[in-house]
Amino acid sequence: MRRTVGIVVLGLSACGYPLTQLVVRRCGVRGAAVAEAVCAGLAVRDAATVAAGVPARLRAVPAVLLRLELAAAVAASATGLPRLMGARPAARAPSPGASSADAVRRVAVAALFALHTIRFGIYLRLDQGRRAAPAPGNGTAEPEKRRRPR
Repeated sequence: MRRTVGIVVLGLSACGYPLTQLVVRRCGVRGAAVAEAVCAGLAVRDAATVAAGVPARLRAVPAVLLRLELAAAVAASATGLPRLMGARPAARAPSPGASSADAVRRVAVAALFALHTIRFGIYLRLDQGRRAAPAPGNGTAEPEKRRRPR
């Protein structure tokens, strides 16, 4: 990924929470569906990344952030889904901050985008948060056997 594209994606990630709140407020049920799709999409992507064994190839902090982001994405999806499933298009929903369930959803979505932004910022660095490769000759691989001249 080019650095400029990465910086744009990083900026959008930093604006993720306010954008989801704006979409939910402006578009109602459709906006809630969009926000739920984004949170669920991040949860699926993070779960696939963890299942593929990526945390083992990362340094300690990015690996922990990836797992925390997965937990936050699952929490954001789980807390947003009941609101979406119980929504009636004709009925006017109560104010967004009215219930404690909505407050939990907001915290989960904010944590998701905060963790995603921090982790993506680490990935934009040169080492991309990966563990350092062992120096040649210091690894655990067997040394090459030399052939004797005949």
